[in-house]
Amino acid sequence: MAADASDFLSFEQLLADDDRALLARVRSFMREEVEPVINGFWTRAEFPHELVPGLAGLGIAGLQYDGPGCPGRSSLMDGMTAMEMARVDPSMQTFMGVHGGLAMGSVQLCGSPEQQERWLPAMARMELVGAFGLTEPDTGSAIAGGLETTARREGEEWVLDGEKKWIGNASFADLVVIWAATSPTRR
Repeated sequence: MAADASDFLSFEQLLADDDRALLARVRSFMREEVEPVINGFWTRAEFPHELVPGLAGLGIAGLQYDGPGCPGRSSLMDGMTAMEMARVDPSMQTFMGVHGGLAMGSVQLCGSPEQQERWLPAMARMELVGAFGLTEPDTGSAIAGGLETTARREGEEWVLDGEKKWIGNASFADLVVIWAATSPTRR
């Protein structure tokens, strides 16, 4: 499939042949599977769960990460894939950005090796869907000013205290990454 006219600077030509082929599959999936049905989901205020297996089949979850089970592609490939998805439906790209970017990225960058082995392969296959909770009612996502949500150990468990809002994918996620301070933060 030819490069799309929306790639004004021909960045697609910088990709390796196998990445261009994957990008063409993403483009086709979005045009053929998502575009014809997505407005109905918007109208009904429903998430299109039946599209997730097709997304999983593309192998694009956590695209730029090289952790266990992850594709390990370039940041350019990840960005080009995001562009293709968002061009057809920004909500599907948001879903993938939260799952494959924010949630998987948090596990990849901050998780222990054991956590990476436990969660990343299943998330990359989209057998488990990730959510991401950072934003707080009073501070938004400006964590440089300090998180109000705290976490403390009670035996083997972590106890969270605080509030979050706008947790992407939360209503159907299998794994929810919540950002919290383990010691008091300054405001």
